[in-house]
Amino acid sequence: MDIKQLHYLCALAQERHFGRAAQACHVTQPTLSMRLKQLETELGMLLIRRGKQFEGFTPEGERVLVQAQVLLSHYDNLKLEVAAMKGSLTGTVRIGLVPLSCMDLSPILVRLQQRYPHLSFELNDMTADEILQGLANNSLDIGGGFFETEVLARLNSLALPEQGVVVAFGPGWRERIPAAPTLADLAELPLCLPKAGMYFRRYLDTLFAQQNIQLQPVLSSNSVYRLMRAVHSSLGCALIPAGSVLFAELPGVEIRPLALPAMARLGALVMRNDEHASVLAKGFFDVAKECWHPTP
Repeated sequence: MDIKQLHYLCALAQERHFGRAAQACHVTQPTLSMRLKQLETELGMLLIRRGKQFEGFTPEGERVLVQAQVLLSHYDNLKLEVAAMKGSLTGTVRIGLVPLSCMDLSPILVRLQQRYPHLSFELNDMTADEILQGLANNSLDIGGGFFETEVLARLNSLALPEQGVVVAFGPGWRERIPAAPTLADLAELPLCLPKAGMYFRRYLDTLFAQQNIQLQPVLSSNSVYRLMRAVHSSLGCALIPAGSVLFAELPGVEIRPLALPAMARLGALVMRNDEHASVLAKGFFDVAKECWHPTP
């Protein structure tokens, strides 16, 4: 057994496809398949369910996979620790973000890159559940989104200040939106909202339902970009968490605050809070604290 075989196994779990896993590992598919079969032979058990294509892992394979992920995490951290002891932080910080959290990480990334020129960053749009799974299996270093307080208690977290919710709209709707709009004011407008099932949409649905208002958006999407374009073209108005630079940078788009109860989940950056937390995650958090909560 060697580290490459464990890397191939984890890549297969990530990609769920032999060809894509081989491509991610920069080897041919026959090479990847052969090395994984050698691993099974050495362990004396089947790890992978194979048909015409990848069909998942056996129960034994799932247990081996968990240990492989832990070992790879330690191996990667060892390399990063050695680099850090030499005064360098290098590698790719893997970040998962809930799109509707509207976090602007640019100041953090810029300061990190200035301090550690060999760092790079990978940003992924993900749900909160996907982020937590990614942190658990070490396929992510950092997560950002809305999380329950009990979840934050299990992680190292950096909470965002509560900023509330705003309505974003183009020039065509300025006269129809009061300076201090209520939910009843917005119910008559064509709304552009997150897709049903997303946490922020469920939060909005609950508030409108409490006033016996059923939302029927003109556009729903899980893409912040599509919501932005719809607002900019005056298709409708969007309800979004406050603090988003995305809408503020669009010419002609305005925002007005809404007086709404705070969300049950808190906006936060998160990372693991145990010995498996990566050196990259720790470095990212140190700089994030400098940017968001600077010392007087």
